[in-house]
Amino acid sequence: GMDKEKMKIVFQAVGLPNVDYLVYRRNEWERSPETIMDEIEQDLGYPCFVKPVNLGSSVGINKAHERVELEHAIHVAAEYDRKIIIERGINCRELECAVLGNDEPIASVAGEVIASNEFYDYNAKYIDNKSQVIIPADIPQATAEEVRRQAVKAFVALDLSGLARVDFFLEKETGRVYINEVNTLPGFTEISMYPKLWEASGLPYPQLLDRLIELAVERHQDKQRNRTSR
Repeated sequence: GMDKEKMKIVFQAVGLPNVDYLVYRRNEWERSPETIMDEIEQDLGYPCFVKPVNLGSSVGINKAHERVELEHAIHVAAEYDRKIIIERGINCRELECAVLGNDEPIASVAGEVIASNEFYDYNAKYIDNKSQVIIPADIPQATAEEVRRQAVKAFVALDLSGLARVDFFLEKETGRVYINEVNTLPGFTEISMYPKLWEASGLPYPQLLDRLIELAVERHQDKQRNRTSR
């Protein structure tokens, strides 16, 4: 699930709310940068986030507040991928939810990430360790339910199995939940959000590992049932 554009297309197809976005190819950008920046300013405005379409861990992502920053951000993203996605920046809180299962996935409680940087970038995630994690997130019950429902819906829509972490934006002014992306190989260290979310949901680390092994075996057995020839 690393292609951010394909992911968003699937989300839209099943009615999961996305923030507005535009996608360009590197060759389009090299051919007409001014036109592209005009389009972004007109359709999305500032601030906006510029990301390579295929890449995890927030690598190559930048936030742009004006045109010079936008140009720089697109240059950076284009070094990492031939497709670049630009998303409208919203004033939001960042929520994460863990999903576990194969055909009948379940969702953990939601957690909130309070970034030390302006957004939850690579440094905030892996280097400076200043980002704060609040589990369960201090959000209304209805919002928490909505996040869990959308997390499972995204997992099913992408036809995933085993585990995934689904990241959301909670818009501060409206309380609306937007799906950001699905991470199909979430971090699994002691400090990672995924095991922490399950711990808070009553599933400790050792049992979580057991359950993941069971799910892998179950998925393997299910695959064995498929016919490979006529």
